[in-house]
Amino acid sequence: MSPEPDASQEPESISGFKALVAQIVDPSLPATGRIAATNAARSFLEAITRNLVADARKEGTSWLEIADLFVTSERNVKARFGDIRDYGDDDG
Repeated sequence: MSPEPDASQEPESISGFKALVAQIVDPSLPATGRIAATNAARSFLEAITRNLVADARKEGTSWLEIADLFVTSERNVKARFGDIRDYGDDDG
């Protein structure tokens, strides 16, 4: 496992994500605030995941290999991450 990066060198988005996690686990905050932080963190992770899937596809990873990572079907990952008109394969 690689060492933790110096916090001063972190991208702002990572610092923001860490702040959301701190809010989620802070029992002194109202539950509604913690729920809002959870939703924001989920959106952040979804955006990162979409970018990583796009990168994997550019690197030649198949939809089936990506589906295996999500423990779902190829059709489901294509529906979630693929272009609805062009999945980049021959089976439509």
